[in-house]
Amino acid sequence: MNIHHQTLVRSCVIVLLLGCLNSSCANRNTNGSVDPNSTIVYSNSPFDLQGINAKFAKDIGYDSKDRTQFDIWLPTSTAPTGLVIYVHGGGFTSGDKNYVYSVQQGGAWDFPSDIRFLLQNNIAFATVRYTLLSPTGEREGIKKSMSDVKRALQYIRYRASDFNINKNKIILAGNSAGAGTSLWIALNKELADPQNSDPVLKESTRVSAVVARETQSSYNLEDRWVNNVFTDYRLTWSEIVANEAGAILKLYGLSSNAQYELPTTDAYREEVDMLSLLSADDPPLWINNTLRDVVHPYSAPDVASHHAFHARELKKKADAVGVENITYYGRNPVIFSHPSNESWIQFCKRKISQ
Repeated sequence: MNIHHQTLVRSCVIVLLLGCLNSSCANRNTNGSVDPNSTIVYSNSPFDLQGINAKFAKDIGYDSKDRTQFDIWLPTSTAPTGLVIYVHGGGFTSGDKNYVYSVQQGGAWDFPSDIRFLLQNNIAFATVRYTLLSPTGEREGIKKSMSDVKRALQYIRYRASDFNINKNKIILAGNSAGAGTSLWIALNKELADPQNSDPVLKESTRVSAVVARETQSSYNLEDRWVNNVFTDYRLTWSEIVANEAGAILKLYGLSSNAQYELPTTDAYREEVDMLSLLSADDPPLWINNTLRDVVHPYSAPDVASHHAFHARELKKKADAVGVENITYYGRNPVIFSHPSNESWIQFCKRKISQ
């Protein structure tokens, strides 16, 4: 459907959570590339570890870009540990790795407490920042951001022995854009490039499990949001275009509405369709979209991108192909709550121990 004559009335609603910081990369070579064997410098944790025996390192560069760094907490262990990698939200336009330094969502998400729980259970924790979409003139789209996170996963795997990490016990987690990114990486087939001259990119991208909070089910808005996610509301493509403003072009790295009609854009949309990627050989999922009331997706800001029905569609597809999922979705009303009542950190502990 052509979007050239649609009225774009609201600013981007694919806004997925918060914050914005830039930090310099401490392990760059003089030519700007990242040294994959740089010394890890440890410092004080940004929050109290309450006596837990663990180390913290900040701003470890996994690429040479301005925003490609991660922080990591490492429990003291004689054997390699599991790892949870957390990806912040922010609509691919904001947010930062320091999101997990404090309690969020009015107390609903207590990251310091959760990280301490993981460390106590011999599980390391990393938080990743990535390249954001340009405010104007974006030409690459969200695959730019998501590919950064993919490299972060591969970099940590490449340096697994330095971090005392078991590279076969890694879970991807995130909220909003970070959740969608985690799903995109995990539900793709193996993205390692064995022939690449960069040793980091030879590492596997497959993970043990995924945690997705306030997630999107697909970034193929025209097909999935119309035909799957929001069928209850009989939402049309015209309504989505009218509400998403310039976000649609930025999402796919387009410079004009005419470009949206090109076959290359069709291919891009298919490549960022997590629902389509989900198959029987994918890792277990923990999904929770319970922060917002179950209402029309454009009745209030941020509802469309975090709607309960994104989780519903992911669960429906996971059930259909036989992928284990612990899913919770809906608020006023609660629509589905997994009978186990398993929290995300309990899920991570269980999956890493298997």
